Amino acid sequence: MKKFLLKKFWMDLWSRSLPVLVFMFPSIIGGGIVGAYPGYKIYEYIWEDADFCTSCHVHDYATLAWQKSSHGKLTTCHDCHHQPLIAYAMEPLIMITHQPKFPQDLDHVPHVPNGLCEACHVSDPHDTSTISGPMAEADIRKLPKVDKTYLHQIHLNAKTTYLLLKDFKIPKEARENNTPIMPDREKGEARSITCSDCHGGPSNRGHNFSAVDSACIRCHNQVHTDSTMVQKFGCRNCHFAGFIMEDITEKALEGIEQEVGAREE
Repeated sequence: MKKFLLKKFWMDLWSRSLPVLVFMFPSIIGGGIVGAYPGYKIYEYIWEDADFCTSCHVHDYATLAWQKSSHGKLTTCHDCHHQPLIAYAMEPLIMITHQPKFPQDLDHVPHVPNGLCEACHVSDPHDTSTISGPMAEADIRKLPKVDKTYLHQIHLNAKTTYLLLKDFKIPKEARENNTPIMPDREKGEARSITCSDCHGGPSNRGHNFSAVDSACIRCHNQVHTDSTMVQKFGCRNCHFAGFIMEDITEKALEGIEQEVGAREE
C-alpha cells in the first residue's frame, strides 16, 4: 500500500510539473546560452586574474616582489595558492578578529611544496591541474626543466641533514626591523633536497624565489673560503650556467651519480 501511494505521489507530481517544465524549457536554454559567456568571464577573472585577489589581499612588499619576478609575468595567484573551501569562509572572520600586520606577524619562513614547482619545472609532472595562469601548455614545455639541467640534477639526487626551512622561526627583532637574517644550521636526519632549500628562506620572503648566495653558503660554507672571486662576485656568477644548461647524455648522468656518491661518502 505504501509503495502504491508513493508511486502515485510521484506520478501526480510529475504530471503537474511537466507543463511548467515545458513552458520554462526555452527560457532555461536561452538563459544558459546568454549567461554562458558572462559566466565564463567571471570564472576567468576569479581564477586567472591576479587583480581579483589583490583587490582584497593588499600586501605591498609581496605584490611588488611578485610583479618584478619572472612569476609575475607568467603566473597568477591560484597557480600556487591552494586551500580548502572552508578556508575562504574563515578568512573574513580572521581579518575581523585578528588582522595580521606584515612583516611583523610573519614569524615563519614561507614554504612551497615541491609538487607546486614540479607542475611547471619538471619534464613529466604528476599533476598540472593546478595551473590556471596565462601560460599555455606549449609555453610551459619550453621552460628549463630541473630534472634535465646539470647542477639541478646533482642537488635533487643528493641528501642533506639540515632541517627544512619551514621549521625556522624568524626572531621578533628581525621581523619588527625587517632585517635580513641567515637561517640556522641545525641538523637532523638525512633527507632529500627540496626546491625551498635553495629557493626559500628568510631572504626569499614575499614571492621572491631567486636562489641567493646565502642559500648556497648554508650547505657550501667550506667551499672557496679564501677565494676573493667569491667574496667579490658571489656564487651565482660562476655557477648560474650549470643550473640552466641541459646535459642529459648517459655519460653526464653517470658523472652526476659518481659525484653525488663521492659527496655522501
